[in-house]
Amino acid sequence: MLTGPIPPDLCPAHQQIALNWRNNHYDWRDPGEWPAGMSSQFRTHLMDNRTSHEERERKFDEKNQQQIDMAIRFCRSGRSPQCSPVPAPVPATWSP
Repeated sequence: MLTGPIPPDLCPAHQQIALNWRNNHYDWRDPGEWPAGMSSQFRTHLMDNRTSHEERERKFDEKNQQQIDMAIRFCRSGRSPQCSPVPAPVPATWSP
């Protein structure tokens, strides 16, 4: 389970995205593949005696951490449209 802090220098949108990934926990009662869930058409149930819950949880957390890192990179790149509202276009002035 991921519990690390989310960097405070992220914009509010990316802070929330990173927080959502950090709070995305492996469910031992429904051990589906990440990121699929019960309602996914891509759901596969691969739980068998070759894969332990601990190993699956670790891999689940690794994938979540990759998504957190990606959100951080996007925010810090300064090119993400989620960081701030896009300014309205400045109307052209008409002069005779």
